[in-house]
Amino acid sequence: MADIFQSLDELDRESVQKVADRLEFRGTYPPFVAMRERYFDRLRLDRCRNVLDMGCGTGVVTRALAARLPANATLTGSDYSADLIEFARRYAADTGMQDRISFEVADGHETQETNETFDLVVLHTLISHVVEPSQVLKEAARVTAPGGRIVVFDGDYASITFGAGDPALNERALQGLLKTVVAHPRIMRRFPELLVGSGLEIADFLPEILAEAGEAEFFEGLLDSYIGAMVSAGHLGEDDARQWSATHHAASDSGTFFGSCNFMTYVLRKA
Repeated sequence: MADIFQSLDELDRESVQKVADRLEFRGTYPPFVAMRERYFDRLRLDRCRNVLDMGCGTGVVTRALAARLPANATLTGSDYSADLIEFARRYAADTGMQDRISFEVADGHETQETNETFDLVVLHTLISHVVEPSQVLKEAARVTAPGGRIVVFDGDYASITFGAGDPALNERALQGLLKTVVAHPRIMRRFPELLVGSGLEIADFLPEILAEAGEAEFFEGLLDSYIGAMVSAGHLGEDDARQWSATHHAASDSGTFFGSCNFMTYVLRKA
């Protein structure tokens, strides 16, 4: 199933800006930063010399990597979307990191990178959005040096739940959200199956949960970022979308909101 990240460059500029803003918010939202830093801490980044961030989006995680890698490390960020790479280059320049990171447009299913080039490849919220996850994982393995690491962090988006309002409307709306922005909402619970015959083994695993109760911040922003795209794609009617959004904004305002989603990190080792 397609999602908007597979055809982002076909959207109007305002829609792309909303996606970029959402990626930047998520990448600096403290619970997400904490999850990212936990897996960073497992990677011995001080020993890495050649790193690839596949599906880098606006480069928010790439910039965080740059801040922790040795000064002599080579860091590349790649993304399928030329528009997001434009944002990534701009934000890197704004933070003075343009000389630390090389950004390029590349399809994660078939990059132009040389075999066994990188000692670390990062797939941060990429694998749930691609057309064929097994091919992207195979490509990541191809460009990783023997003994190198591949990190896959993503959401188990089929676990997402909202508590306020009509349960039936919540279910319809959440299914519409998944159809719009997540091609593979169950990929992280199926991920060990993808490793069979890949030459990769699980070296570490970090399960996480992101939940908000009372006031919403992460999940309220989710509504604002993607509800228009859900309606435009025909995955949720306009009246239902308006009601669903209003219900959860009101719940946040009144301190009665609840939302949660599971996330997880697989750290893989190439034999």
